[in-house]
Amino acid sequence: MKTMKSFTLLFLAMGIAFTSCEGPEGPEGEMGLTGADGAQGEAGAAGEQGAQGEKGDDGNANVFASDWIDTEYDDETVSYTSFDFEIPDFTRSEIDGAAFLVYLTDGSIIYPEPYTSRYRAFYYYLVNNSDNGYDMVQVGTSMDGSDYTWDWMEEFRYVIIPQAASEAGKAAGMNFEKMSYEEVMDHFGLDY
Repeated sequence: MKTMKSFTLLFLAMGIAFTSCEGPEGPEGEMGLTGADGAQGEAGAAGEQGAQGEKGDDGNANVFASDWIDTEYDDETVSYTSFDFEIPDFTRSEIDGAAFLVYLTDGSIIYPEPYTSRYRAFYYYLVNNSDNGYDMVQVGTSMDGSDYTWDWMEEFRYVIIPQAASEAGKAAGMNFEKMSYEEVMDHFGLDY
C-alpha cells in the first residue's frame, strides 16, 4: 500500500508538471515607485599622483624684465656712439602706456637711464620698426664735445611695466623712474 501511495503521488506530480506549461507572456506592468536612496558607499582607494602642472605666471602683474644684454658701444675714442636693439615679442600697443625702464651696468654699478656724469651722457629712445614694434636706440654722447671711450658700459637691461600693473594695488601712483634698480626689482619680485 505504501508503494501504491508513493506511486500515486509520483503520478500526480508528473501530471501537474506536464499540465502547468507556460502560456503567452502578458504586457509589461507599470513602473513602480522609486525607492529611497541607499546608504553612501565607502570611499575608494586614493588614485596615483597626477602630473606636475605648467608653471604659472610670476606674481609680478605681468611685468617683464629682459636678461642683461651686451652693449655695442664703439670701442674707439669718439664723442658720440650708438647702437640699436629690437625689442622682441612686444608690439607698440603693449609698450605704449607702459612704464619702460632701462638700466646700464659697468659690471659693478647699475645706472638708470638716462644717466649723466660730468663728461658723458647715456640715454635711449624708441623708434617704430616694420614689425609693429619698437627698436631701442642706445646713445653715448660727450657733454663737452671731447672724445671718450664708451665700451666700459658693458650691459643693459630693460623692464616693461604694463599700464594696468602700474595702476593697480600697491603700485598705484608710484613713480618707478624715481626708484632705484633694486627697489623696482624688489617691488615686483624680479631677479637682479
